[in-house]
This record gives sequence, structure tokens and C-alpha cells, in this order.
Amino acid sequence: MAIQRYQGRIDKVDVVVIGSGIVGSATAWNLAKRNKRVKLFEKGRVAGEQSSRNWGSIRCQRRSAAEFPIMLEGIRIWETLESELDADLDWRQEGHIRLCYDEKLLQWAEEWVPIGRENGLDTRVLTPRECQELLPHYSAKGLLGALYTSTDGCAEPQKVTAALARSASQRSAQIIQQCAVLEILTENGRVSGVISEQGETLADAVIVAGGAWTSRLLKPLGIYHPSLWVRASAAHTEPLDIDMRKLVSWGHSAYRQRPDNSLTLAVAEHGCHDLMLDSFRYGAAYLKLAWQNYDLFRFSFGKPILDDLKGRFDDFTRKENRTLDPIPDHAALERAVKAFAIEYPAAKPLRLARSWAGWIDYMPDAIPVLGEIPNVSGLFVGSGFSGGGFGMGPVSGKILSDLVCDGYTSHPVQSLCPSRFQR
Repeated sequence: MAIQRYQGRIDKVDVVVIGSGIVGSATAWNLAKRNKRVKLFEKGRVAGEQSSRNWGSIRCQRRSAAEFPIMLEGIRIWETLESELDADLDWRQEGHIRLCYDEKLLQWAEEWVPIGRENGLDTRVLTPRECQELLPHYSAKGLLGALYTSTDGCAEPQKVTAALARSASQRSAQIIQQCAVLEILTENGRVSGVISEQGETLADAVIVAGGAWTSRLLKPLGIYHPSLWVRASAAHTEPLDIDMRKLVSWGHSAYRQRPDNSLTLAVAEHGCHDLMLDSFRYGAAYLKLAWQNYDLFRFSFGKPILDDLKGRFDDFTRKENRTLDPIPDHAALERAVKAFAIEYPAAKPLRLARSWAGWIDYMPDAIPVLGEIPNVSGLFVGSGFSGGGFGMGPVSGKILSDLVCDGYTSHPVQSLCPSRFQR
């Protein structure tokens, strides 16, 4: 589709943010706090995709070396976020636990403990008896041990991003929903603004926080962003008759209990990649990751690739295409229900109130892209969080704000820079 240059109204702001997920909304909030004129464009609604569909996990445990120091600061931000936003986010800091039912996983847990300890965490391996003491009603059947970090936490995704966007708006950031960005403008090697359905907006900086859409936004500029989508499914149960510790648990199933005793439930370490044209464009870059995780993912071939061949995901003018709403893996969720019953036999049978799925934007090295695009001054990216973006959202927004306002950040982001993928 050819983009026509708008001849009508032209706005001027300091910064344009593309995407109102948790990273984009946190970025707009941080920029607004620093008195920048910010305009955030969202093709659909605030947090319409993965930022409202994840499990609410906020963790340092099991982070990569590149993410670890950033996430330590991220936890500190989460500890005060409710008071800063003056909002109830269902923030709970009661830990993360990875239940180990096989020797290989237990060995991995034991090897990870020194990493956590060296960075100031109280990470430790628990015995089955200690797990039963920590987790009321848990059976520990077949358990060998568990990796536990008490300072990790969780929050309600549907509340957090909305609160960030609301606070940004109250601080004068413009949040424009149902308005797609059609083109990112550049001039003489630097970004100059965007063209949206609303018209042309000039800006000194543009931040792309488009989640799964990021590669499509950058591709017209010749920028290589080899993101692939992994479909993850989750469900919300009816309230349980047992009160559990308000942490995130990964075992045969994965869950967190909400304040009303209902669960957010999913299958632990499970995802599905729906094959599409990008699978073949970028597939070679993922061979190592696929080999390392061959038992965790499966592939499907069908409607998604047919839609892609018709150009469905590239046509922003069709409003029905704008919010990615994939079909959840109902069979996998049923397995999660059965797995939970094994781990918590004292609980009444789970009843699912609703289920959903979201597309996670994965990178070949499974870590985010966070920083300024080489050779395009003023163009920044915060995307590719590979399943860990909710927890990293607030600190990523601060980092992007620092980079725009100060030209640098004190956080070690060199290994996350976009240049690592440039060809």
C-alpha cells in the first residue's frame, strides 16, 4: 500500500511513542514526568494485546545475564509503583518458585543459585518438605526440589498498563487510540516524525514499542528486526476454595492466585509458533534457540500463514486487523487443569471462567532490543522481550526516557542494543 504524504495539519512534539503496551506506556509516563511533550499512538486500544494477556510475572529469577542488572532495578521500581501511580495494581511480592520434578532441572536450579546470590538475591533451592511448608495444600508428589526467590513478585496486567497510560495522560502526554502510525519519517540520517491516520507529527525522537508489530514498522526503513511470534495461552478460573500463597509458581502447571482466590493458569514452559512468512525470512537465526528448546515449543501451519500471504498484518487501514487476538490452545489449558489437580489435590476441580492467547515477540537470543537504532539518530526501539516484557516494562520505560532526554543511561544496555542484529 503506497503511503500518501499528508498535506493537512502538522503537529510538533518532542517525542512520539508508538505502541501503548506496558513499555510504551511506561516510556510516555517517564517522559511526561520530565516535562517532555509526548504523543503516544496506539492503533487499537491501550494494552489491547500482550501487555494485558500475560500472567503478571515479575521476576529476577531465571533472567539472562544481560537482563539481570536491569531487572534488579526493575524490582525496586515495582516496589513503589502503586504509590507513584496512586493505583491498586494487585502487586504482591511473595516470590517465584520453579518446582523441579526431574534431575536435570534440579541441577539447573542448583547451578543458578550462585548467580542469584552474587547479585544480592536470597535465591535458594528448597527441599520437598520446605515446599510443602511454603505452599499450603501442595502435595509435592514426585518433587525433587525447587528454586525459590522471595523478592520476585506479580501484579495484574489489565490494571498496570492502564494506570501508567492514565498517569502519563494526567501529566500532559497525549494518548491517541485507534490511530495507526503509517510511516516513520527520516531526514538526513535522523528521525523527523511520523505519519499517522491523524496526520503528520514532527518529533525530535521516535520510540517504537510495538511488540509483535515492531518488525513491520521498521522494515520500510530497511531495518532488520528478526522477531518471530510465539503464541502463549492462559486462562482465568473461578475462585478456589483454598487460599494459596500469592506468588508465581511453575511446575506441571503455572499459576498465580489473585486476591479473590481465582487463578491465572497456564501450561508451564509451553508455546506455539504459528508458521508465517517471517518464519522463513528469519528462521535461520532461530536454529540455535530452537535446538535448545525443542521440547518446549510446537509449530502450527494453517490460517495464520494464509492471512500473512494476503497481507493481513501489513494493512493497518483495516481496523479489524489491528488487535491480535489469537485462538488459545484449549487442549494445553485442559492439561494445565489436570496438572494443577495433581499438585493441589485438596482443591475443588478447577472451572475456567475464560481463556485467551497472546503473541509474544521473540528474538533469536531471547533477550530484548532496547536502545537507539544505528545510523538513524533519534529512533529508539523497546521490543522483543521474549516473554519477559511485563516485568521489565517500567524499568525499560525509564531507560528509554533517559536515552532520549540525557543521551545515555546508567543501566548496562550494551548487550541489548539494536546493532547486534544489523546486517
